[in-house]
Amino acid sequence: MTTRPLQIFFSFPTAPLTDWVPNGDGLLAHRIIAELAARGHFVHVATPYASLRTPFPPNVTVYTMPGREGLPRPAKLHYMVWTRGVVRRILATTKLDLIHELNPVFSLLSLAFAGLKVPVVLGPHSSRWPFDANGRRSALSDIRRRAAYLSKDLWVREQHRRASAILLSTAAALNNVASPERHLGRLFILPPGVDTEEFSPAEMAEEPKDPTILFLANISMRKGIFTLLEAFDRVAKQMPPARLIIAGDGPSLPAVRQHVEASGYRDRVEFLGRVGRGDVAEVVGRCSVYCLPSRGEPFGITAIEAMACGKPLVVTSAGGLGYIVSDDGGRRVPVDDAGALAAALIEVLQNRELRRRMGEHNRQQVETTYAWPRVATRLELIYREVLSKTESPNPDRLTIADILEHRRRSFYPSDHVEQSRGAGEKAA
Repeated sequence: MTTRPLQIFFSFPTAPLTDWVPNGDGLLAHRIIAELAARGHFVHVATPYASLRTPFPPNVTVYTMPGREGLPRPAKLHYMVWTRGVVRRILATTKLDLIHELNPVFSLLSLAFAGLKVPVVLGPHSSRWPFDANGRRSALSDIRRRAAYLSKDLWVREQHRRASAILLSTAAALNNVASPERHLGRLFILPPGVDTEEFSPAEMAEEPKDPTILFLANISMRKGIFTLLEAFDRVAKQMPPARLIIAGDGPSLPAVRQHVEASGYRDRVEFLGRVGRGDVAEVVGRCSVYCLPSRGEPFGITAIEAMACGKPLVVTSAGGLGYIVSDDGGRRVPVDDAGALAAALIEVLQNRELRRRMGEHNRQQVETTYAWPRVATRLELIYREVLSKTESPNPDRLTIADILEHRRRSFYPSDHVEQSRGAGEKAA
C-alpha cells in the first residue's frame, strides 16, 4: 500500500470554513484539513467562503465563491456547477487521488463529481434527530416532513451507491444509510476529534465544593433540558447542596428561566448564557458531572470534551451518546425518564471515588479514540484502503453484526446494551 502524500479535494458546502468563528462544522472541517496538511498531504478545499485568522500552510489551497461571505448557503445546483468547475481546473494540471465531501453531507451535492473517475468519500454522517425531538407536530406537518425526508433520501441513496467510502461518526448514524447491508466494506466509523491539550484534567480547577451538574448545549426541548429540570427537583430534595449550571442559549431559554423561577430550587441554578469556544474548558472544570439528556443527539461533541477533561457523564442512551458513553465512564438512561435521570445523577454525585474512576476512564478513551492525531491516522487508513481497493483488517469498518446491533438498539432504545464498545465503540 502506497504511503506517498495524497492529492485530496475537500468539498465543504457549509460556511464558513474557520479556525475561530463559533461554528462547529467549520471548526471541525478546518482541523481535519490542518491535520492532513501537517502530514504532508496536498489539500484543495472548495467552500462558499472562509474566515481564517491563521493562514493554512502552502500545501493547502482554498477556493471560495465570489461574494458569498455572510450570505446563506448557495443553491445546490449553483454550488454543484461551481465545485465541478473547480475540480476540472485542478485535474487539468494535477491528478487528484480523492474527493471528500465533509459533514454535513447534503443530498445531491456529491453527484457533481460523477464521471470524473476520482474516488469519492462522504462524511462522517451524524445520526438524525427523531421526528418528535422538539415535541409533537401536527399530522400535516409530520406528513410534510416525512415526505421531504423521502425525497432527500432518494438522492442520498444514489450518493451512497456511487461513493467509495461512507463515514459515520457513530453506528447511530446508520439511520442515515438506506439498506446499509448493500454498502458492507464501504462503511467506516470516523468520529470528530478533540484537542487533548485544550481539554485536559491538568487544566481543570479542583472539583467544586458542592456537587454540581453542568448542562452545556443549545437550550431546546430536543436537548432534554425540561427532563433535567424535573430530575433536578428530585436531586435537590435528596442532596440539598447540589447545584445546576445551565450554559448556552436557545429557543427554550425563556421557558426554562420561568420554570426555574417558579421552582423550589431557583437559588441553586446558575445561568451562564452563551459560552465562547475558548471558555468551554473552564466551564466544564466547574462541574462534578456533565449531563446531556438529549432526545437523540446526532453525536455530542461537548460530551467528548467533558470526557477529555476527566469528567463523568450522565446522558441518554439515544443517538450518538448511547455509543460514546460507556458504563465505565458514566450512566445512560432512557429518553424523557426524569426518575432514571435523577437516580443516575444522585448515584454519581454521592460517590467521589466513582467519579474519579469514571473521569480517568473517559480521559483514557479520549486519548486512544478521539485525540485529533489518532482521528487523522484513522482517516488516512480509510483513504489508503479506498485507493488500494482492498479490505485489510480495519477495526473502523462496520460489519453485519454492527448493523444488526444498531437495529436492536433502535427497537429497544432504553436498553443498556451489553455489547456496547463504549466510548468510540470501535476504538483502535
